[in-house]
Amino acid sequence: MAGQDRTSRTVDGVLAALRRGGFSVEVAATRGPGDATRLAREAAAPGDLEVVFALGGDGTLREAATGLLGSPVPLGPLPGGTTNVLHYGLGLPHEPEAAATALCRLDARPMDVGLCGGTPFLMMASAGLDSHVMSHLDGNLKDTFGVAGVLLEGIGHWLVYDYPEVAIEVDGRTLGASLAIVANIPFYGGPFRMAPLARIDDRCLDVVLFHGRGRRAMLSFVMDVMTDAHVHRQDVEFIRVQHVRLGAPRGMPIQVDGDAFGQTLPVTIDLSSDQLMVLAPPG
Repeated sequence: MAGQDRTSRTVDGVLAALRRGGFSVEVAATRGPGDATRLAREAAAPGDLEVVFALGGDGTLREAATGLLGSPVPLGPLPGGTTNVLHYGLGLPHEPEAAATALCRLDARPMDVGLCGGTPFLMMASAGLDSHVMSHLDGNLKDTFGVAGVLLEGIGHWLVYDYPEVAIEVDGRTLGASLAIVANIPFYGGPFRMAPLARIDDRCLDVVLFHGRGRRAMLSFVMDVMTDAHVHRQDVEFIRVQHVRLGAPRGMPIQVDGDAFGQTLPVTIDLSSDQLMVLAPPG
């Protein structure tokens, strides 16, 4: 259901590219939440597949990855969503057919996977204004206007949000921030390097804390993120971890890989002991 251009033409173009690359492909469509996990797990179980390709948004790719986590069968991620942030992190093309062509030439490499309250994620988990926006996002607005719809929703909440302090427990310390992001890849919200030192296979998670408060400070922070200038701000802190706990305020929503998460604070975020095999360029 992700993205705005899920047409038979897109699917046919992707299938043609994969078949030109030498793959014999069977198609299975998702019908609702959790289907991608089930389909990927069932496809990989017999052990006779070379790769499971998933065409969809970041949420669909996260679900498919969950079904493959711990399996030697790699994920072939194909962009079909609104922002396709994972493809920035993996260095893959953002046009579905071009991505399919590229994946046919790539070897599998290991990718770290985070666990938010035990649920796998590929990109990030966060609490603050962004999680508040995603928990209130009008699905019709996103479906109709894509990224512009999310931005419009975000502006509305930016004007009224009260920026409560999130308590972060890490390395025996308790810190406070108005926005806490636990990242597994450098990119956030598109081509923006929120956590520039994050790597997909370094066995660490990168915590980005924004300590500023209020609308003006948040707007300034967002503008700096768009130009990578946030790394020089005194109200931004970067910490590398394998384990972190987001505590108070209880009941604050959480955002995971660009979607509202079913749980609320407090939550523990860890690095999975298993890595995901994924088709991606090296380095």
